[in-house]
Amino acid sequence: MELHKKQMHEAAILYYEKKQTQNEIAQTMGLSRQTVSKMLNDAIKEKIVEIKIYNPDITCSDFEKEIADRFQVQNAIVCPVSNSDESLCRLMAVKKAASYIKSVIDKGNKKIAISWGRTVRMIVDEMEKCNGEGNVVFPLFGATDQEQDCFLSNEIARSFADKTGAELKYAWFPYKPDSIADCELLKKTSYYQKLTALWDNIDVAIVGIGNKDIIRIFGKIFGYSEKCVSAVGDISTHFFNEEGEFVELYENTLCASVENLKNASQVIAVASGDDKVEAIISALHTGVIDTLITDEYTARKILD
Repeated sequence: MELHKKQMHEAAILYYEKKQTQNEIAQTMGLSRQTVSKMLNDAIKEKIVEIKIYNPDITCSDFEKEIADRFQVQNAIVCPVSNSDESLCRLMAVKKAASYIKSVIDKGNKKIAISWGRTVRMIVDEMEKCNGEGNVVFPLFGATDQEQDCFLSNEIARSFADKTGAELKYAWFPYKPDSIADCELLKKTSYYQKLTALWDNIDVAIVGIGNKDIIRIFGKIFGYSEKCVSAVGDISTHFFNEEGEFVELYENTLCASVENLKNASQVIAVASGDDKVEAIISALHTGVIDTLITDEYTARKILD
């Protein structure tokens, strides 16, 4: 192992400082090019090499101010991107969100509620290691039997806790019990009551904004409500119409309420892409969102 680390260090110096090719390094060290390539990757994993990418000082302050003023939100954060490719826009918005969230929770002693969905899952994956002392993280709703990792509420909260050193509180109950009686029974359990106490005192809520696709997914899982025709999106399983009015599609669900979100000190919503524009605009009218994080192409369409 010690020899391997010496070789990683030497290969890194030759590659990054002396600008030798991997073939040249292989000849110098008497190794195969594939071995050198693996060593360079291992050197990054072992922190022998650290690569830092600095963001150039480019802002979208005009977009940020216009969104904040027009939609009456406390804060809009718009990240610059070089083109309108949706995967690139989403990645840059997510990285911006992860950086911003880290700056908020680094101060410690925060009760952090976390939603689910593809964007939230990406944010957790992009979070850097940090250790805000006294932070507690918990999901905004009970569990479902969905197999996609972006819909596993407890698993997303666990991953967030692993990255940030926060204390973890699980939701040991389902999002939608099988019956009204089961729902009422679960509300009496200590598991549920401990979560409701946290939901009543949220410091930071991290949410995505779902579009009509999520309504179809929920319809298949739990059955459609007649109100679904007017819904254009959701925030943490609370559905809203074009005007930003909430139209709850499902009864007897175990989750943080709209009022819990409205009473939170800060709700950070992250969303990006053409398919989210309509839902973002309506979500901004709900009065729930304090901070919106998106990319400049999505921001332009929101304002247009």
